[in-house]
Amino acid sequence: MQALGRSGHNLGAFTSSSSILYATSTNTNAHTHRYRTDVLRLLRNYVNLAQNSMTFRAPTTAAAAKATATAPREREHTKTFTVQTTRRVIHGFAGRSYSRYSASTIMTSYCKELSLKDYDIIGFDLDGTLLRYNLTNMSALIYDVLKRYLVDNKGYSEQLLKLPMDLDFLQKGLFLDGPRGNILKLSSEAQILRATHGTRLLTDEEIVAIYGPERQWAITTSFYKDPLSTWNGAASEQMRSLLDYFDTPSALVFAQAVDLVDKESESPPQEYEVWRDLQAGLMHIFSRDHFSNDISLYFKGMRADPQKYVLCTDSSVMDWLSALRKSGKKLFLLTGSNIDFANLTATQALGKDWQEYFDFVVTYAKKPGFFTIQRPFLQVDVRELKELANTELPQDAGILKPGELYSQGNWHQLHKALARLLNKEPAKARALYFGDNIIQDVYTPVRHRDFDAVAIAEELLMEEKNYPYFAELDSQLWGSYFAIGCQPTLWSNFISSFAQICVPSMQEVAQTAPAQRIVCTNPYGFSPRLPKELEMTHPTSCWEGGTGSGI
Repeated sequence: MQALGRSGHNLGAFTSSSSILYATSTNTNAHTHRYRTDVLRLLRNYVNLAQNSMTFRAPTTAAAAKATATAPREREHTKTFTVQTTRRVIHGFAGRSYSRYSASTIMTSYCKELSLKDYDIIGFDLDGTLLRYNLTNMSALIYDVLKRYLVDNKGYSEQLLKLPMDLDFLQKGLFLDGPRGNILKLSSEAQILRATHGTRLLTDEEIVAIYGPERQWAITTSFYKDPLSTWNGAASEQMRSLLDYFDTPSALVFAQAVDLVDKESESPPQEYEVWRDLQAGLMHIFSRDHFSNDISLYFKGMRADPQKYVLCTDSSVMDWLSALRKSGKKLFLLTGSNIDFANLTATQALGKDWQEYFDFVVTYAKKPGFFTIQRPFLQVDVRELKELANTELPQDAGILKPGELYSQGNWHQLHKALARLLNKEPAKARALYFGDNIIQDVYTPVRHRDFDAVAIAEELLMEEKNYPYFAELDSQLWGSYFAIGCQPTLWSNFISSFAQICVPSMQEVAQTAPAQRIVCTNPYGFSPRLPKELEMTHPTSCWEGGTGSGI
């Protein structure tokens, strides 16, 4: 859960089409084969086809010339390959279904895949990944306690408590423009697709009048270029991105509070204070210091009736975790939740022996800093379920013991400890991480620590007939999480660029044995199928992940 232990409040970005793709080299996991381009992979597929089919034809001269070009090109909305010497890049594919390994097919496109056998180490987020929430009950709880906080602690009118919860206003991935009292939805290039002031939808003319003809805000443009650049500092006081379901109710509370301020003021304020007040509310209800003392009404409600809010994880997921360990892989759980809250939710979802599925458990991890900063690990009192003060451990892989619980820490040290269990050098111990937070769980480990990630997007479940939380995720006001019309959202392109694949739930992946692989039917990595909203669009994927099967 990102709100717990989060020191800043702005996340998310996407690499612009004309910018240089990042290639971060680290001491923890340097894989030389990752520098192979998609074109080289495509050409190797041609060779494989030639060896297995008499109908193979070599690519045309024009196609070969395009395949070997190394100069950077501007984005084109056509089927092209752009070669980078440091990272694999795919530009502008149209999704279609075909068999990647058909001997009678000339391969002109690329489909992402996940091959579990290629990884030695597999890690998991907890909230929204290994466990899911009853979004109806949890959204209502957060919405109510945030409104109560603003009224009781920040002096907002009691009228706020009487306003109804408009589920159509909720959506993951929105951005709060705090000073203006606006809420924004961004395209893949950070243009504002839709916006509201308070709860009122802004017209195109109003958006242009506020943000200019480019329909961009400088802070979200910075966010788009570097998601971590707005994490702390002045930007975090003005903007917040709503990255998970713990955040989504805050958009409606923010909007309704802005409406009240406008109604009670003779003229709109030059700068709204609502976001600062709401930010204080979020830190209050999610603070780990308030878990057991009833100060946080959110934690009080969760502790009183966890089964009301936490869904039981399907047994196939636990069986799959056990099968992974039996196959020789090392597993770790990495969550931003403090140990007491993590134990509450994991026990409800996975059972009282939830720790036994993992070689290491790390709580209060303070992602994304866990992947970028060498913060020390602290010991955890497993009986009292609390972090022990002044127990910082030295930066030595041998210090971390399998089967123990730790708090905070850093990836560099954990990776070395896991590699030690495998009797491998860290550079040869390949890692994969599953998570639902696109910045903390996908972008940051891939971009800054050079290992692969699988994105979890529950919005993919909306295509199932009996999905129970359709009302919480289906917004007519904001449109699809993935696209509006022919415009992919920032998150669609972010997923396609940094996730190895994107799945609706861990249960979907649990159908795959450790020796099997998942091959997508589209080049953007969505499995089991491309979201219907993206079928008519062309998300641009600047693929920065691993090579999958290593072909």
